[in-house]
Amino acid sequence: MKALFTPQFAKELGFISFIFLITLPLIYPEVLLPQLALASDAQTGENQPLVFQIKDPTLIQNLQNSSLSYQAVVENDPLVTKLRAYLEEHNSPLAQYADQIILQPQWQRALAISWVESNFGIHCANNNCSGIGVAPGHPTWRKYETKLDWFKDMCQLLEKPIYKEKYTTFEKMKGIYVYPGSNSWVYGAKTKYAELMALTKEAEEEKLAQSQTYPIATALGTIELAELTK
Repeated sequence: MKALFTPQFAKELGFISFIFLITLPLIYPEVLLPQLALASDAQTGENQPLVFQIKDPTLIQNLQNSSLSYQAVVENDPLVTKLRAYLEEHNSPLAQYADQIILQPQWQRALAISWVESNFGIHCANNNCSGIGVAPGHPTWRKYETKLDWFKDMCQLLEKPIYKEKYTTFEKMKGIYVYPGSNSWVYGAKTKYAELMALTKEAEEEKLAQSQTYPIATALGTIELAELTK
């Protein structure tokens, strides 16, 4: 997942961008009649490249002012701000990575597991906040430079078929991911997962409302964000 873009939301933003592009010439006629060069080269017989120019400095400035920077998009993303606040309420050191966490697949599930394993990264050994590799000192125990490195690895682990296709619920993971596991482990993970999914839904609704209120700014900011996060 990059930032907050569900398939439905991406379609809505695509429609907004399309409307923006087709209505731009009506608002700024300068764009409608750009100088295009299609004359054949007298010596080579080849076509000259097409030239598209916007000479009106006011138009250029307006377009630049409408475009949101990547950082501005991130800082104003409802999901980032809500997740950061949520983690800060739990005194989690993961709060500083909120903008990166939401880019990872199955991030809600990974965070939910980290709650029952380390209270959202508070109690970790070697920045391993979900017990990957049995326990510290075990040959399979994994160590990480940062908690963000661990989180990315955890999300990739959940993307493997064993957890993405077979053991897909916390009940099924008991005795497999965590051994022997307990009902309290399952309950804690399910509770936090539900909270994180509710937070995600709330942020999506807020983001959609913003896109309807400020369609051009949101569309331009989204395009720039998509380019920089490829």
